[in-house]
Amino acid sequence: MEPLYMIQCTLDPRAFMAFAREQNLDPGRDELDLGYLGHAWLKAAFGELAPAPWRLFMPRRSMVTPPRILAYSSHPVEALADHLDRFGTPSVAAVCPSENIQGKTMPTEWPMERRYGFEVLCCPVGRKAGKGPEMDIYLIRADHSSENHLDRLDIYRHWFRERLHNNPGVQVVEVEVDSFRLGRILRKTQNRKRKEVRAMRPQAVFRGLLEAKDSESLLALLQRGVGRHRAFGFGMVLLRPA
Repeated sequence: MEPLYMIQCTLDPRAFMAFAREQNLDPGRDELDLGYLGHAWLKAAFGELAPAPWRLFMPRRSMVTPPRILAYSSHPVEALADHLDRFGTPSVAAVCPSENIQGKTMPTEWPMERRYGFEVLCCPVGRKAGKGPEMDIYLIRADHSSENHLDRLDIYRHWFRERLHNNPGVQVVEVEVDSFRLGRILRKTQNRKRKEVRAMRPQAVFRGLLEAKDSESLLALLQRGVGRHRAFGFGMVLLRPA
């Protein structure tokens, strides 16, 4: 299996917001989609090497800890830093100079039948009958249910288990929704005019326990992530000791 790397980019918050304004993502106009902003910066910094899945950690204003992006990548930190130094514009490099990019190689061998704690920020969405516009999975279930009161968090937990069902080497032992909010996201159409589209989407942090039967299955989960919008800050699985 190809090596998998964990990358950390420590960001300068003022340069990050300056980059947002440069990209016409001025937070003064509307609710700023930090996931789209992170996606735009990663593409500007690393091009086709941009890592995914990833997650942005923005501290509260009262905290002195700088924002950071954690990501999984098939490219080592040296390749990412070299790309930024050679091709990044000054405003892009100011957000995270190459010396502020850190990385490590993920182990290729993991104990069999071992349990791990996990945390992952997801966007639990789907499409009716597999087609049509993307919707909150809770709203899709509500349209197909005769019950008056549905448990939103229970639907999200079921959605999460379904996402990992196709990876038989990893079993979800426990999963809970640690936090949930509805947030406005920004996307751009893929046609030539590239129109902006804003929509309200669920954002849920899942925590729990999983059991990995073999190393390849666990690494495949880390490399792929969970759910949709993985290029926009969702789906990165972070592990911790059980």
